[in-house]
Amino acid sequence: MIQQCLDLALGRAFTPDPADTMVPLAQRFKQRPLLAVSVFKDGIEVLPITFKAGEPTFGAAQFCPSGQEDADSDFLRAFAERHKAKDCLINLCLGYTAVLSSRTRRPESAEEAILLMRDNPERLLGEPPPPGCRNSLAYHPTHNFAVVFAHKESDLSAAINLAVKAGLGCARIHCGMSSLLSYVLGHFWGEVGKECELLFVERSALLYLTAGEGALGRPLFDVGLKEAALKQAVEERVSKLRPGGKVLLVDSSGLGVAAMIQERGLGSVVVTPFGDRPQPFLRACCSDEPQLAYDLFPNEREIRAFAPGRLRIVPLIFWGTAAAAAATVAVNTWREDRAHRQGLGLQNQVAMLSAAKDRSEGVLRDVDSRGKAAGAIYDWLQISPPIQSLLIQIAAEIEAATTDAEKQNKTVAQVDSLSITRQEGQPQMRLSIVLLGDAPAANRVFARLSALFGRLGYSTVDLKQTLVPAGYRYEHLLNMPKPAGS
Repeated sequence: MIQQCLDLALGRAFTPDPADTMVPLAQRFKQRPLLAVSVFKDGIEVLPITFKAGEPTFGAAQFCPSGQEDADSDFLRAFAERHKAKDCLINLCLGYTAVLSSRTRRPESAEEAILLMRDNPERLLGEPPPPGCRNSLAYHPTHNFAVVFAHKESDLSAAINLAVKAGLGCARIHCGMSSLLSYVLGHFWGEVGKECELLFVERSALLYLTAGEGALGRPLFDVGLKEAALKQAVEERVSKLRPGGKVLLVDSSGLGVAAMIQERGLGSVVVTPFGDRPQPFLRACCSDEPQLAYDLFPNEREIRAFAPGRLRIVPLIFWGTAAAAAATVAVNTWREDRAHRQGLGLQNQVAMLSAAKDRSEGVLRDVDSRGKAAGAIYDWLQISPPIQSLLIQIAAEIEAATTDAEKQNKTVAQVDSLSITRQEGQPQMRLSIVLLGDAPAANRVFARLSALFGRLGYSTVDLKQTLVPAGYRYEHLLNMPKPAGS
């Protein structure tokens, strides 16, 4: 069941199996090469067959005389390789018998005929088949009686073994004479009229019987004849034809049977239904009309089921659904992948924005800290005295006081020590200076310093004057000047 579903889905189910007897031969080998192998008592004849519009076309034939056991198979294998064929049709031209039977039953369909002749032939034959034989039937067109052909299973098996040894599959195995009789009765019954003599001749056998509107005569046949014996048998049969009668003739022997009949001069009407068309026996074997031809294959064959054309929509629906599902999955996968990529892009953007935010916050913190530092420096600078410039100015004032004293011939005071100390946490600083000399000289220097502080904006909070050895110590607590604009 799984294999059948798989074949249906892949479309293989609509290509019939070459061995499927339920499918017409022309349909099975519409696009496949096929060989026709006619098996005679003295050898085999092989030719290629192609089908065009359901009609067989035959190529050039080659004959291989019977030789050793493998000679025929080697010849057949080489012929098949030249024509790239893998299957063959076997036309059995030996070992059959033909009798007229009124006990036969006409099947309701060709399929029923094939199945019954394969599995339960007595239901159509009206009696059990002869031991070791398989049968084929040629029915009267309007009545149930038929000509029953019996074929030895040993001959059938030998012919199939020949194909197997050559590496070929057996697409069909028929008795050419039986198939020809069925074909003529089915297609050319209008040529018979009220009564007609049927004469079929091929290269090693002949079949004769009379046919009419309500009857078939007892068939007379000769099989496995050499050329001389066949010619003699044909002459004997022609000599017994009814004067002025109608003869339906099929001749593929090359003996000129129609000319033999006309040479008798008895006014016989010769009808050749196939005209100049070649290979009438093989043409009948290839035909599946008016009904499917019965295959004489002696063994059961496992045949892959052949799906009817109306089911061709099934693989179309299946593969259409599969394609739509694949397309949907592909689109969804693409959309999911695209969304994933977009999500990754957004995540990267978020990470970049977060990093930028962190950097901005760091810059802001840095700016803020720098602003605070700048403000602190600014405040410190505002409240911190310019010590170096102040010391330079103090030194200049001391030097100026000394110069003025020398010009006025007054005593001069010398600086023993000088220190300026910032009061921690307060906008103040303490000046401590020790001047050596008498009181007038020391006071003149300190007065100039006090005037300097006044000019610079310093205000005196506390002033102490103490005596030291050989001079005076002045301690001055100064308020630093306020910033400009405050």
